[in-house]
Amino acid sequence: MLVSIVLASMLVTGPVKDTCRFAGEARNWTAGALSTWDGFDRRRLKMVRPISPVITLFDDRCVYRLVPDPAGDLVAGPRRYRTAAEAHDGEIALPDGQTVPAGRLAFAAPLSDGGVFFTMALPSLWRANTAEARDPDRLAMVVFMHEFSHTQQAEGLNNRVDDLIASGLDGDAGDDAVQARFGGQAGYDAAFQTELTAVYAVSEAPTLSDARRHLSRSLELIAARRARWFVGDAALYAEADDLFLTLEGIGNWASWVWLTDPDGGRLSPAEATAFVRGGRRWWSQDEGLGLMLAIDRLTPDWPVLAFGPDPLTIDGLAARALQPSRSSE
Repeated sequence: MLVSIVLASMLVTGPVKDTCRFAGEARNWTAGALSTWDGFDRRRLKMVRPISPVITLFDDRCVYRLVPDPAGDLVAGPRRYRTAAEAHDGEIALPDGQTVPAGRLAFAAPLSDGGVFFTMALPSLWRANTAEARDPDRLAMVVFMHEFSHTQQAEGLNNRVDDLIASGLDGDAGDDAVQARFGGQAGYDAAFQTELTAVYAVSEAPTLSDARRHLSRSLELIAARRARWFVGDAALYAEADDLFLTLEGIGNWASWVWLTDPDGGRLSPAEATAFVRGGRRWWSQDEGLGLMLAIDRLTPDWPVLAFGPDPLTIDGLAARALQPSRSSE
């Protein structure tokens, strides 16, 4: 099971007056987003087997369905999709048979045939959220990059998350399972915040030697936290912590890379970090980004090991990043 992000929810109702067509902004934005991902993949990930998920997108009136098809009418890099559009009544039917409200949401999830699907509200719905301080068009693309990364992680990590749920992990809590279980326990949050400060010191360190020192300290703090709290019937949360830091960290790193791209979000690294961290409410997303920024600084060749059927998770990537011979400015 891949983990969803639901940033907010806004039910959309009302009569549909016009026929739905996958055209205009909906089509242009989708083609641009998929092409952006393709360029990011070619430059940074270099995936051997890029995954083409089934895609469901929607705005306040229409739902747009994209199915991988070599004869499809939408072409973006190596991916080609057959497209269709229809009106919705405020509920979006998903490829797995479930429904979700037509609000500001985005997530990736598995299909019974072993594939994966991707669902997202289009930018017009993100613009409608006047309570959000961040630029809505940047935010929509940040959400796309984050969630689309999960579709590319599906081959190696879906089954591992499913196995944890079968072993007793609270599947309803998703990527926040650790936070949901330990957030109220005395001392846990303070330990985590100390750890988080050490993690972000890595990418801000003036030299590689300093960066490795901060990362080494971070890993010691992570290990101590897990050894103290993840014991007995909670022992499986050590693996959950590693997996969800990997999923959310790589997703947020992909968003960060787009935000710092002169042809993308056009933000400075510090601005991009602040944008992605947002209100800093969610542990796995916040620490995951910090760890991936650290790993990317010390070993920028890490993506070749993080995708595919047997990927390294963040624990393995971080340990590898401490090897001086693999580091570069």
